[in-house]
Amino acid sequence: MRILAVDDDPVILDLLERALSDSRGYQLTTCKTAEEALALLAGPIQPFECFLLDVMLPGIDGIELCDRIRQTQAYRSAPIIMITASREADLMERAFYAGATDFISKPLDGVELSARIVSASMLNDSLHREREVRHTLADLTAKMKVRFEEPIKLETPQVTDLLALENSLLRLPEGLYAMTLFTVDVMGLRGIHRAVAAPAFRHHLESVASALVQALEHRTSRLAYTGSGRFMGVVIGRERFSRDAVLTQMNATLSADWDVAASGTPMPPAIRLTSLSDQRLWSGVSASDMLRSKKANADLLRGVPEEQEDALFDKLDAKVSRAS
Repeated sequence: MRILAVDDDPVILDLLERALSDSRGYQLTTCKTAEEALALLAGPIQPFECFLLDVMLPGIDGIELCDRIRQTQAYRSAPIIMITASREADLMERAFYAGATDFISKPLDGVELSARIVSASMLNDSLHREREVRHTLADLTAKMKVRFEEPIKLETPQVTDLLALENSLLRLPEGLYAMTLFTVDVMGLRGIHRAVAAPAFRHHLESVASALVQALEHRTSRLAYTGSGRFMGVVIGRERFSRDAVLTQMNATLSADWDVAASGTPMPPAIRLTSLSDQRLWSGVSASDMLRSKKANADLLRGVPEEQEDALFDKLDAKVSRAS
């Protein structure tokens, strides 16, 4: 197993090098800073299969490093074990939100470390098998027509499904948190679903998901796609949530990056961002309950007569024909 350990404590690095030797099947690479690790990961290297990250690092800390690793396609599901001397619940909560798989406390115990690495190895083997299965089905899945209402799995790693979003909220320690709950609707997506092939329909969703992630990149957020062109999101933090700023940035990103050939349409779809409540403080349970209560996806063409709906589709078809 190829492991990357990032820690600025030479004692910890020495312990890791002795505990994770080649004789036990480990190939350990070490870095002293997150910046050094990111530079290494950006190079032409064989991918790592597990990460050991110290939470408290100079410069970019271990939690932000964890988040950046998770944003890399090759490491979306790689085991990331955080190393920490702190017992603060908030710190570990942030680490798990950033994508950490597990954590181990300092001072390190050799037996516990080995057990965590073995567990990570088993998880990695399982993920390899899953990826092999996904690879054999990927082309078929991409070409299959999906139902408009289906909460399909997107390739954008920061966007999950509603169940995963709810579970992350329910795992929060008891207490109240400053949160903003919102929805993002892709306007006219039913017509797009009817007019274009499945890969192009997915492209619309992936593009909106990516634009939403970019607009919230400096905020602690959790996002899910729930079907029918609707995304649900939670932004955690006391900083006021600017709906207009997020919407403006999303539209700018979509306009700048829009791929006419891949999308099958000459322009990106319009989007609508709606706050679910003016309430500022939520428990994990109450936030989850609110999302669940809003799960019923709005049919954006509800109330439109069938002949008018067909006219909208005809207009879209005409635009697509002119663009091609």
